[in-house]
Amino acid sequence: MKLILIRHCETDGNKKEILQGQLDVDLNLNGIKQARKLAERLKKEKIDAFYSSDLKRARKTAEEIAKYHKSRLYITELIRERKFGFFEGMKISDYQKIVNQWNIPHHKFRPPFGESYEDVLKRVKKFYSYIVRKHKNDTVAVVSHGALNRVMLSHILGISLKEARELPQENSCINVIEINGSKARLISLNDCKHIKP
Repeated sequence: MKLILIRHCETDGNKKEILQGQLDVDLNLNGIKQARKLAERLKKEKIDAFYSSDLKRARKTAEEIAKYHKSRLYITELIRERKFGFFEGMKISDYQKIVNQWNIPHHKFRPPFGESYEDVLKRVKKFYSYIVRKHKNDTVAVVSHGALNRVMLSHILGISLKEARELPQENSCINVIEINGSKARLISLNDCKHIKP
């Protein structure tokens, strides 16, 4: 299987460095432009199936790419962004200060009414197991979110959640992984050449 793992395009929350989590926000004007460039870049790629988070910012990114393809787009809550609960809508810098005060590793911290990276991993394992079974010899595009992508990369590539937390995942980035049984090979990480020279 070839997995094309994509982060959704830009929102106003991204621009303002707000912790969005599972808030259902839309793409901003720049995000719509990014989605069009992303779709243009991937239009000649043979994609057998699309999967997207059900949150608007991911779904609209996926719909833009899927316009050039006849493959079905599946929408699922399993690949929603990490739920930050009580802290959703807060500045990311303020959230990080709070986590640091708790003296708990970031990937283990569970916000009130939210999820830790370890909680997200349970969803990722369920989703990944399903697509590997269903699409063994296919090319699959998955449109999701920053934290979710990091957890998925952690699971597929066998790196720790602590290390995965540091992986760059910019808006509209593409990660490509070739999967053959239990072996996975990273082809590209955080590739944004469609929006950056």
